[in-house]
Amino acid sequence: MQDVGGGSDVSQFVLTSLRGTRDGDQLHVKAEFGGGAREVLSLDLQFTIGIPTSLKSGTWTGLGPGGRVKERSVTFLGGQSGPPSVGGRFDLTAPDGSPLYRVSIPVQELKHKL
Repeated sequence: MQDVGGGSDVSQFVLTSLRGTRDGDQLHVKAEFGGGAREVLSLDLQFTIGIPTSLKSGTWTGLGPGGRVKERSVTFLGGQSGPPSVGGRFDLTAPDGSPLYRVSIPVQELKHKL
């Protein structure tokens, strides 16, 4: 996780939870990042699966006012014989649209459903 304008030291934040459920061409994912002393950053992401898979909508909470999530890149692996896998890079923006933080989610299998 990287601060790109939010004014907080987020260097210690790591991905602690990634859960998701696929429903047809939609994938709903919840990601949580922890930063130590009870600091939690939560992302609620809705993807449209296709060529390419893209972030349809996303919001984040924690570390201030929260806001919207914007896609920088997304990787989706189908999960035809098992759970799907997803990852990517995202900008977390303020209510005015300015970027505050950048997060990376390594591609991983969504073993836990929502």
